[in-house]
Amino acid sequence: MKNWMRATVLACAVQVALAPGAYAQAPASPERPPVRTAGNESEGRARFGRGIELYKEGNFHAALAEFRAAYAAAPSWRIQYNLGQTLYQLQDYAGALAAFQVYVTEGADKIEPARRTEVDGEIAKLVQRVATVTLILAPPAADQTPTAEILIDDEAKGSATGKLEVVVSAGRRKFTASAPGYRTSTRVIDVAGSTRVELQLPLEPLVVAPAVVAKPRETTPPPPAPRSKSRLPFWLGLGATGLAAGGTITFALLAKREHDKFQNELGIPNIAAESLQSTRDATKQNALAADILGGATIALATYTVVALILTSGHESPPKQAAKVQPLLGPGAVGLHGSF
Repeated sequence: MKNWMRATVLACAVQVALAPGAYAQAPASPERPPVRTAGNESEGRARFGRGIELYKEGNFHAALAEFRAAYAAAPSWRIQYNLGQTLYQLQDYAGALAAFQVYVTEGADKIEPARRTEVDGEIAKLVQRVATVTLILAPPAADQTPTAEILIDDEAKGSATGKLEVVVSAGRRKFTASAPGYRTSTRVIDVAGSTRVELQLPLEPLVVAPAVVAKPRETTPPPPAPRSKSRLPFWLGLGATGLAAGGTITFALLAKREHDKFQNELGIPNIAAESLQSTRDATKQNALAADILGGATIALATYTVVALILTSGHESPPKQAAKVQPLLGPGAVGLHGSF
């Protein structure tokens, strides 16, 4: 029943608000109102009409948006009445009180007595449903005065330094203060109507942890890649063995040839004794050389086999030098190191 009566009052106010010159007054705001043009005024009238229709339907959020858009297009103190009624229905008592106060302040003696009485009654009722909260932005030090952005119920309410006094609707309210370089401070409290409350919003600076530089780990260099042992002794022994074996075979063949010659000369009658002796001596000399070279071949072959065994595989890595550091302390002396 109450909502229907308010809708009826708003419907009657449409005739006045839409009349020529209804948007003649500027809003009570330090900002300069938009330039009045025929286009702005036409848009304001259209949005105001839609706001009335939405209010009658009970769609108060949409009606509030249209009334605010109408006020922005063509400001008029009369629209503050519609804003106050709509905010009242949304239980935003602080917003409704502010709108009604602008309405009576700017409307003054232009408001009809009956309407003025109605609005004064609404204001008296709303004063009992709002509280004044003084937000105290408490920095960690007196010389730090950051400017913080203030939000009430997650709605931006401007910025402040030090203190800020705000009027809020009674009930549970959420207050948030945020400043660059400081932790966001949030408090949720219950406030009763017709009260004054002081609320501390501490601003603590963000502590940036110093960058930790990892100390490089001392790593032991990898051991050098194993190298194959030198085969030079083996190849030298093999070559010498081959030469000695070749000499042995050569002198052995020469000794056999002289021996065969000596045997043939023995069958020749009247051969000179000097010729037989010469052939015998050549046989002995070649046989002796073959024996000596044969022994050398055996010795060199043994050396070659040993060299082959010793030069197989890889060389052992060189041993690291011992690291020793003196340790000196009160009444103590020592050494520390690796071997």
